[in-house]
Amino acid sequence: MKKLFTLILAIVILLTTLLAGCNASTPPSTGSESPQTAASAAESTSGEPKISPELRVALIGEPASLDMYATSNSTVQQVTYHMLEGLYTINNQYETVPMLADTTTINEDGTRYTITLRQGVIFHNGKEMTSEDVLASVNYWMEKTPFGATVAKTVDRVEATDTYVVDIYMTVPNVLLLTFLSVPYQMGGIMPKESIEFAIANDGVDTAHLIGTGPYKFKEYKPDQFVKLERYADYCSREEEPDGHFGRKTAYFETLTFIPVSEDSVRKDGVTTGDYHFAEQISTDMYELIVADPNSEPVTVKPWWWPMVVFNKKEGIFADVNARQAVLACLDMDEAMKAAFGNPEFYRVDPSCAYVEQTGMYSTAGGELYNQKNPEKAKELLEKTSYNGEKLIWLTTREYPYMYKLAVVAQQQMEAAGFNVELQVVDYATIVSTRNDPSAYDMFSGACVFQADPALMSHLESGWAGWWVNDEKDEALKALNQESDPVKRQQMWGDFQEKYVYGEAPFIKFGDYFLLSSRSTKLKGYVPAPFSSYWNCYLEE
Repeated sequence: MKKLFTLILAIVILLTTLLAGCNASTPPSTGSESPQTAASAAESTSGEPKISPELRVALIGEPASLDMYATSNSTVQQVTYHMLEGLYTINNQYETVPMLADTTTINEDGTRYTITLRQGVIFHNGKEMTSEDVLASVNYWMEKTPFGATVAKTVDRVEATDTYVVDIYMTVPNVLLLTFLSVPYQMGGIMPKESIEFAIANDGVDTAHLIGTGPYKFKEYKPDQFVKLERYADYCSREEEPDGHFGRKTAYFETLTFIPVSEDSVRKDGVTTGDYHFAEQISTDMYELIVADPNSEPVTVKPWWWPMVVFNKKEGIFADVNARQAVLACLDMDEAMKAAFGNPEFYRVDPSCAYVEQTGMYSTAGGELYNQKNPEKAKELLEKTSYNGEKLIWLTTREYPYMYKLAVVAQQQMEAAGFNVELQVVDYATIVSTRNDPSAYDMFSGACVFQADPALMSHLESGWAGWWVNDEKDEALKALNQESDPVKRQQMWGDFQEKYVYGEAPFIKFGDYFLLSSRSTKLKGYVPAPFSSYWNCYLEE
């Protein structure tokens, strides 16, 4: 308990020493001025960027929706976190820091978090944010999202105890509570109470109620064409120096347009021609072409994600762990990763679910079952199952080219071990909408986004697609999230990875890969990060 209190005290000191962004008596910053006023100031101030009419970003595909609570799809999250903000966020070191929270106090045994809100934060509809909005949003987040559901297991209740104060009461300590609330993908985005009430009554948030506190607000959505956000003139920015998703945010574009473009060659060429200012997730095979293009510059993020195949463990042959272990045994990760990413500068073969860069949680435990390249062992394991050569459906997509390429190579390796695999190539939104139907597939392509802590991975949860239901595994995760000693916690994670990730093979990691994107040479101030953002960057004409 003493160690737990020491950790909690350190968190309190960090959070309470960070400055609040603005309150009702604080004049708006440059980021809160109207486009005309800010543009005029920019023209008269040496070195201050001008407000540009539009930034055009080519996404890899169509957002499945604009309801960040309804899906963990990264494309949806990326668009919406420009509009919605959470109580906490992460900086460039992936540390949890306050955003809409001002100060946080944690009691001695870690079971009560008292969160004082920043005052004078105005929603896009002109209403000031209060504890009632936060209460509604946090409760809805716990009900609707995988991260929130994980948190809810250790939360007794949430109370709005004053106009700008919220208390979260825990049944047991959860050292990752604030981290769960902070990660941009699945963060607890705060909306007006009225928007949450609409979402509850109508099973989701429509665009009319998509109201946040971020530097951009919703403008227009035309499916298969674009999502347009507009600069929020009354944005209440924090005043700290920009640092990842933390600190001062300035919107330098009157309109921020996200355009779904499924072919990465089209995205790349669009930057060359000036159709787009930024193109996300370009095939690494095109790296040299981007370098040689005078209108483009490569953008590399390391680490980024790791790709995986997820099994349907509810129905079909992969409900049998021997069948899953057979797939794990036959895969050659070196061959698969080379085929998917080409240039070895953009990938590495590594068994850990935490990246090498995450020294506090990195572990190779269970790694002897990774990259076995052993089809004969796979055949022996398959003989222990009831499999009779029936066709197995693998859902994959070309929207993420690496997912398709990995599936093609893995299909060949699996067939050499006795599996009969059919690839069904669909758009990624279809994978997201289909993967919750146990009768529709046997395997699907996916990827684990960068997480500040491996315990945040949503696919560890029983309720996530693929149905990894195991009470013992859930208890192990619970214990991990209550352990404050970093050395013990890393050992516990290694044990979890060995016993459950590799012992049960609910999913299979292929390797780490690093993102290649392309940006216009006119786009300045963009900071590469796993959670890409388009505030504080600007166009230099």
